Amino acid sequence: MSSKSLQYGAAALSGVLVVGIGLFFWSRGGAKSVADLGRDLTGPNAHLRHDASRQLAKLGPAARDAAPALGAALADPDKRVRVHAAKCLAELGTDAKPALDSIIAALGETDPDGRYYLVKALSKIELDSRQVNAVPALTRLMSDENPKVRYYAVKCVKAIGPAANSAIPSLARLASDPDKDVRDLARSATTRLQKQK
Repeated sequence: MSSKSLQYGAAALSGVLVVGIGLFFWSRGGAKSVADLGRDLTGPNAHLRHDASRQLAKLGPAARDAAPALGAALADPDKRVRVHAAKCLAELGTDAKPALDSIIAALGETDPDGRYYLVKALSKIELDSRQVNAVPALTRLMSDENPKVRYYAVKCVKAIGPAANSAIPSLARLASDPDKDVRDLARSATTRLQKQK
């Protein structure tokens, strides 16, 4: 190969690298911050709300600062926004606590995926007797067709403790649940709820 061919090849390669690096930094610069996504999530533009909810769900635990906005998004008229918001909150663990009241208020979600993520998110927050207002909704979720929803509902009731003793009849029915994990947890939760307050 001639030296001219080598020079042309090196120049072409160099041009490709420059373009590639430029595209990399352009795409990085184009990414929105969690704060920006949180603002989009509660804004008037439905397309931006959907896009923000999807991006925050992809971020998972890194979206913790958007917890209040994610909580507000649980009441969004767009089902996709609600489900993505619930999914993200389920990834936050105890960092979802700023959205606690919104999660409880949304437990009647009609979408099956949304219900699953909501009750999963609630189960990861440190619940106690102060969340007794969640018990009626959690009791209804104990009849959900998804065994994971039933499991997380029982886990939440158990964490609330004896203040949730109105759930004992529902727990008794789950003692014969088809899912072994649900059955075992229901028995354990019943024992906890029957203890003195």
